[in-house]
Amino acid sequence: MGKVLGIVYRTLATHITHKAGFNKKTSQTGAVTLIQRFGSALNLNIHFHMLYLDGVYAVNEYGKTSFYRISAPTKTQLSELV
Repeated sequence: MGKVLGIVYRTLATHITHKAGFNKKTSQTGAVTLIQRFGSALNLNIHFHMLYLDGVYAVNEYGKTSFYRISAPTKTQLSELV
């Protein structure tokens, strides 16, 4: 599960970072993930619940860290991510 979560995190982080107009070296984003292993009927149903930042933190032109928010993804962007 750790390897799969790493792939999902990197994919979303790259998308958000590029959409905000930054790169991996100049900004940071973040997420909190809960791995749920069972469904409501106690059947095996491994899936992630992720709470992701809707933007990135980066240093602005004054040397201060600022949050740069991005807009919600479009249906096309969601399809590309999936």
